[in-house]
Amino acid sequence: MPIPSDDGPEIHPTRSHRALRAVRSHVRPGSFPLLLAATALNYVLDGLALDAGAAATPAQVLHAGVVGAGIYVLSQSRVTLWLGLLMIGLLTLVESHLWTLQPPLSRLVQDSLASGFLLWVLVVVLREVFRPSTTERNAVIGALCGFVLIVAIFMRVHGLLEALSPGSYHADGPPLSERSDAALVATFQYFSTITLTTVGFGDIVPVAPAARLATGLEAIVGQLYLAVVVATLVSRVAARRE
Repeated sequence: MPIPSDDGPEIHPTRSHRALRAVRSHVRPGSFPLLLAATALNYVLDGLALDAGAAATPAQVLHAGVVGAGIYVLSQSRVTLWLGLLMIGLLTLVESHLWTLQPPLSRLVQDSLASGFLLWVLVVVLREVFRPSTTERNAVIGALCGFVLIVAIFMRVHGLLEALSPGSYHADGPPLSERSDAALVATFQYFSTITLTTVGFGDIVPVAPAARLATGLEAIVGQLYLAVVVATLVSRVAARRE
């Protein structure tokens, strides 16, 4: 359909514009099943520490899937979408070595951008979870997405602290500095999970002050998240049944 122009003549939308409009028409607040599936499968594969040849390919594909699902959620708003695309674009430049940085600085930039992107997706997800118009089903799915995203964000934070100051965490088994990237991801994902859920088995211990601070903050966030989200969902269900 032609689009009227301010100058008078009609402008016919291009195929890309029509495709973008069609995608955005299907994006609705609370559309989180794709994000939940991608983050859950990515959590499982990261936990298996697949880092050898073809075995690492599914993990790489799912990493891309998480990014795509996050972009899909962010596409509800032009502002959130462009900020998310900017962070992913910069992260891609660093990871593909098109933007050459020293190893410590490269790790700092990668983890910072990845954490920023996940945090941005988390903010958008929680905004819809707490929106009164969001259905109970979508609110529950969004809350589950939020929990997995928090685990992933703090996993990046712990890995970043260890990279900047080796020895910030003490773990049973081989020293963290001798483990592969995939093994480190699996280790810190596990540590982030048991910290967020306040289980704490003691096999990984924060030693440096910054590591202890991050661990304590994650434990607090875990308790507040469960308390606030569960209370919100229960009150919403109770209000709609009255």
